[in-house]
Amino acid sequence: MRDLIRREPRNEMERYRSGFDQFLSDAFFRNMPFGGQGVFPAVDLQDTENALLAKVDLPGIDINDVEVSTNNDTLTISGEVKARNESDDGEVVWQERSMGKFYRSFKLPATIKSDEVDASYKEGVLRIEMPKSDELKSRTVKVKQED
Repeated sequence: MRDLIRREPRNEMERYRSGFDQFLSDAFFRNMPFGGQGVFPAVDLQDTENALLAKVDLPGIDINDVEVSTNNDTLTISGEVKARNESDDGEVVWQERSMGKFYRSFKLPATIKSDEVDASYKEGVLRIEMPKSDELKSRTVKVKQED
């Protein structure tokens, strides 16, 4: 005689979906730039009384390979992680660090003063301060290296 087993279809479907997502991530995106590892670069956006503040994680990236631009109510961050000059002779058995181009664009919750946007880079974090405005202007922002 068999015992009745209570099944919860929602939990089983979630388990199947999670397994399938992991399979796709491992099988198809392992060697693609930043594939299967979440969104790159990670960005935090804060809305203060007078400005919007974005903090962008860009560890180990040459800031000269990064471009920040604003247009009306949009912030765009793009760049490239270039090949690393490492001279290890061993065989690579696992690789999660990727290289290649990246691009993130955000619709901001308020219009900003494009001509007053300030960007700085320190310890792998790009900080972009965007004063709020009613004006609709655009410009490319020069990123300064901080020591």
